[in-house]
Amino acid sequence: MRKVVIAVLWIIVFIGCSSTSKKTIDTKGVPTTLLGLLPKPAEEKPIEETPPEKVPSFEQNRVYKDTNGFPDYIIGVGDLLTISMLRAGGQESVDIRVPPSGKISFSFLDNIQVVGRTTGEVTEETAKLLEAFVKRPRITVVVKEYYSKKAFLLGEIARIEGLPQSGPGVYPLKGKTTLLNTLISIGGHTPKADLSRVELTRGGKIYYINLYKMLTQGGEGMDIILENGDRVIIPELPTFREEKLVTNRVYVLGEVSTPGLIEVKTDITMLEAISKAGGVKLTAAKSKARIVRGDIRNPEIIPIDLKRLIDKSDLSLNVKLQNGDVIYVPTTFLGKFSNSFNQMIPILNAFTYPAIYRDLYTTGGIGVLDTGARPTGGATERGTGVTSETLLSR
Repeated sequence: MRKVVIAVLWIIVFIGCSSTSKKTIDTKGVPTTLLGLLPKPAEEKPIEETPPEKVPSFEQNRVYKDTNGFPDYIIGVGDLLTISMLRAGGQESVDIRVPPSGKISFSFLDNIQVVGRTTGEVTEETAKLLEAFVKRPRITVVVKEYYSKKAFLLGEIARIEGLPQSGPGVYPLKGKTTLLNTLISIGGHTPKADLSRVELTRGGKIYYINLYKMLTQGGEGMDIILENGDRVIIPELPTFREEKLVTNRVYVLGEVSTPGLIEVKTDITMLEAISKAGGVKLTAAKSKARIVRGDIRNPEIIPIDLKRLIDKSDLSLNVKLQNGDVIYVPTTFLGKFSNSFNQMIPILNAFTYPAIYRDLYTTGGIGVLDTGARPTGGATERGTGVTSETLLSR
C-alpha cells in the first residue's frame, strides 16, 4: 500500500509541474493574464472644431429680427411689456405679462397679437388700431422683463462679487447677444478654462468652438450669436482635469490574504499596498514578486524582493506605486504542490481507503449515488475521512 501512495504522490508532482509549465507565463515570471488589468492606452479622439459661420441658425429660436438695420427683440410668452401712451394729462403706462395665448389687451383694444413680433411691430400696429379711438396716438412698447428666451452657460465661468448675476447659470437673452460678449458681461472665464474647445449644444448637436481664437484674432463674423435654448459649456484645461483624479488604483494579486483592487486618495507605497491586502501568505515566493506597470501594449515588469523588504526591513525597496500598477506575488513550489495535493484527496481516498470513499461519496455520505443500504460500523463512524494532514502523517 505504501508503494501505491508513493506512486500517486509522484503522479501529483508530475501533474502539478506539467500544468504549471502549460500556463502562459512571460519571460519575466508574470502571468500574461494579469496584463489585462493594465490600463489600455487612451485613444484620443481629435476634436473637430466648427467655424462660427458653420454653426446653423434656427428661425424658431432666434432672439431678434433686423428692422432697418437695427436688431429688434422678438417678444415671447412670459415677457413683461411696458406700453406707454401720451395723453393730454400726461403719459399713461401699463405693464402687461404676455400670456400663453400670445395676445394682450390695451386701452380700447383686445386680442393684440404680440408673440413672434418685434417691439417695433407691436408699437406700429397698436398705434394704427388706436387711431379709431384716439387722434394721432403716440405709443411706445418696450420689454421690461425678459423671460421667454434663455441660454445656459456652464463650466469655468468666474463669479464676480457685485454683479447682479455671474458665474454658471441660466441667462435671459435680450436681443442680439454674442457668446463672447455675454461671457465677458457675466464675469468672464476662470484661469482653469479651456477656451479652445468650448461646447455649444444647439438643435440637439454639439459644436466645438475655439473661443480662444475669437479672443486673440477677433474679426467680423468670428463670434457666435446666441439663440434660445443654447447650452454652452466651458471645460477645464486637461491639467486641471487630471488633478481631480487623485485616486490611485492598485491591484495586489497572488499569494496575499485579500487579493484585489486597492483605491486610495494619496500616494501609496509597496508596504502599504501589501499591508492593505492583508500581508503575504506563507506559501508566497516573496523574493520573486513583480510590479507590472504601463499600458497593455508595452508593459514594464519590475522585480521586487519582498523578502528583503519585509523580513530584512530594506526600505530602499519600499517604492512608491503608480496609478494602475499590478503587484503580483507568485506562490512557492510547496504552495503549488499543496494546492494540487488537496485537489487529489478524493482520488487518494479511493485508492487507499475504499471504505471511506464509499461512505463519503455514496448513500449516506456527501454524494448522490444510490448504492443501497449503508453498512453499519463503517469508517465514518470513527471519523470524517482522510485529509492531507492525516494522510501525510501516516
